[in-house]
Amino acid sequence: MKILLSGGSGILGSELVNLIKKTECEVFFPTSKYMDITDINKIKHSIEEYAPDVFVHASAFTDVKRCETELEKSIDVNIIGTCNVVKACSAYNLRLVHISTDYVFDGNKGDYSINDPINPITKYAKSKAAAELSARMYNKSLVIRTSFYGKTFPYDKAVIDQWTTKDYIDIIAPMVLKEVMSNKIGVVHCKSKKRTIYEIAKDRTPTVVPVLRKELNILVPKDTSLI
Repeated sequence: MKILLSGGSGILGSELVNLIKKTECEVFFPTSKYMDITDINKIKHSIEEYAPDVFVHASAFTDVKRCETELEKSIDVNIIGTCNVVKACSAYNLRLVHISTDYVFDGNKGDYSINDPINPITKYAKSKAAAELSARMYNKSLVIRTSFYGKTFPYDKAVIDQWTTKDYIDIIAPMVLKEVMSNKIGVVHCKSKKRTIYEIAKDRTPTVVPVLRKELNILVPKDTSLI
């Protein structure tokens, strides 16, 4: 299998590259300048050059705080960029694997199935929901909803009243790769066990300080856990 990957320098993308290199598959991960997803012609050029069997779209503007203020970038990268990827894959009849997020759900109930209606509440989540829906319009697409940290917890504080099924990238990335290498289409969830953010953080940062959601300066959904 030949895999063309956007976002190859990101947390998920770089981990996928390392994993794929250990298989018999080939992976191509052009820089964002060479395969700028906001320019559909550059995407098509890369598809023609590498002739992949699948396009894995992991590129995104994922800074939740900045998405609240940088509307234009959120739209250009997450929405228009994804639409360009979908159109390019459609033009070449190429299977698309799109990386979405658990934040497409509002977090009011938790334990979301693949068939539950999405209801994003932040600007980041809304941009990713729009991206997901555009990918789902394409009949040869697989949408993977997931969430992850790097290999360590990135903060000195962690929320004790927010539940999730996210995990560290070395745990989530192999699940994602398994779906990439399948022939599935539709929507799947790549997830870990349901825990609080604090419980996840304690796994690798024992000194992390517990806080409540209301103490943060950003809207945080209560429970985006996936089933």
